[in-house]
Amino acid sequence: MKISPKDDIRLEDVLNTTPVAVGWSSVSSGRMEYVNKAFRDLFGYTLEDIPDMESWYLRALSQPQYYQEVIEPWIKECQGSDVAHALKAMLHCKDHSLKQVSMTFSSVGDKRLWYFNDVTDYWVAEKRLRTRSEMLEMVAKSSALKDILNVIVKQIQQESPFSLCSVLLFDKANQCLKLGAAPDLPDFYNNAIDGIKIGANVGSCGTAAHLRERVIVDNIHTHRYWKNFTQLACEADVAACWSDPIMSSKGDLLGTFAIYKRFPSSPTKKDFELINFASNLASIAIENSRAQEELERRAYFDHLTGLANRRQFFEQCENVLNQSTEAHLPLAIVMMDVDHFKQVNDEYGHKAGDLALQKLAETSMSILRKEDLIARIGGEEFAILLPFTGKKEALQIADRLRLGIEQCILFGPDNEKIHITVSLGVAFKQGGHCSADELLNKADKALYRSKALGRNCVYLLED
Repeated sequence: MKISPKDDIRLEDVLNTTPVAVGWSSVSSGRMEYVNKAFRDLFGYTLEDIPDMESWYLRALSQPQYYQEVIEPWIKECQGSDVAHALKAMLHCKDHSLKQVSMTFSSVGDKRLWYFNDVTDYWVAEKRLRTRSEMLEMVAKSSALKDILNVIVKQIQQESPFSLCSVLLFDKANQCLKLGAAPDLPDFYNNAIDGIKIGANVGSCGTAAHLRERVIVDNIHTHRYWKNFTQLACEADVAACWSDPIMSSKGDLLGTFAIYKRFPSSPTKKDFELINFASNLASIAIENSRAQEELERRAYFDHLTGLANRRQFFEQCENVLNQSTEAHLPLAIVMMDVDHFKQVNDEYGHKAGDLALQKLAETSMSILRKEDLIARIGGEEFAILLPFTGKKEALQIADRLRLGIEQCILFGPDNEKIHITVSLGVAFKQGGHCSADELLNKADKALYRSKALGRNCVYLLED
């Protein structure tokens, strides 16, 4: 079929009215000869930007090897057909945005007409559904929170080219942000912001957490929120940061989600949709993780004192006992009981009794070593595991506990002073095998001897 100049003009007029992105190239030379308005609107490229299709593909493809591995074989395969079967590809636009397109071509004489349909919205919806399903599956399997957050971050970075994302977790006790996930930000940058206190003018994330509202900084180098962090941002090669507070279903702050850009830029409507999507997914993941942590804490820790409970004590005790037996190392267990605790409850009330137990736990933790384990195993009964500890040292630790608690002063609900003392029984193991129950019973017998001797003292039960 021969196309005359008159036909060329008529064809251009027709193609300029179609919503499908179309261009044609010369089959013999490969040169691009025409692109319609829809093509220019979709990709931002004009005819002058595209000398030939191969060089344009190599420039626009998100993975350049895709041309040699997929597109070139596809062209050769479909050359004899009237219309090539559709092929999908990810292409970069002139403004660096990313488009998922379904493309095909047909040949008319020496002209090859290229057709591009924008399927980005469908691709994004499919990817988001897949990411959400993957994340929910990971949540259901109790995967590590960091792994779940990394899935979310990777998805957002894929949708938003040239972006770097991070999730920071809010530490309510210390009013700071801890690193949750930021796989592609430099390590030195992550280390610098890990543990940063929230507040006004503390970058985008610290400010967003402080204000509990989205913070958009389109130019880090000129914005007051980044005044103290511009050098850090320069070293990390980031120039814009949009941060969203991650809120729980109850309205509590969980952390922040941030999108960083390497050049100054403001978010579009689609960017805001992306931030909302990411924040919502992160909220589900973090809230579930914290619920799991709370369940585990309740399973292994005493709700009143925050100490280990009976279950955790016995699990840890069996492990240390096995290590002690294998390595022929000493070990000691101390049983501790509050003297006349019923009188405290009767005289000052149960609230005062709870305060007394909390003060005892706090004091004990300040005296015990890092490797020691103290647990509340009954109402006012406590067990203390002293790993790899000799007889003399175990007695010294027990007496420091006795003295430290005796010297404690706490105030009841009506500001009255309350004094408590404890009795302690020590059981010691050096060689041989015994169970945690046997050793604990031995310490319990030593405790009763301590009480029989007048309380507020330490007794070691010898073999």
